[in-house]
Amino acid sequence: MMTPRQAAFRADYRTRISPWYSGLGHVAVIAALGLATIWYCARNIHAFLNGDKLKTKHFVELGEAVSLGTEHAAVLSAGKVIGGPLARQARFAMYTARLPTWHHRLRVGASWFFEGTAPQPLQPLGF
Repeated sequence: MMTPRQAAFRADYRTRISPWYSGLGHVAVIAALGLATIWYCARNIHAFLNGDKLKTKHFVELGEAVSLGTEHAAVLSAGKVIGGPLARQARFAMYTARLPTWHHRLRVGASWFFEGTAPQPLQPLGF
């Protein structure tokens, strides 16, 4: 049983979200992701118990980076720390390397290198 306050919130929420949103579709997507994860884990457990090779994803540790304003950054990579404008460029390179596809990496990297565009800092929200 919902209280009137909960019902009003729910009605207001539904008017503000996209009309394309489907609660059932949302649940189906989450369930599909969960089932895929369970299947992946079960397959690895089965392979482990049988002495077969485990299926793994490739991960490369590139280091850690943090922006320090708009012109500087700090980067920790391979046990070395660098800071300043050079670290800012290294942070952009790390960001580019982490993009999902080669097409995306080339497009973003070329934009930064040839067009001189760089990620812009977040603008104040004006509160």
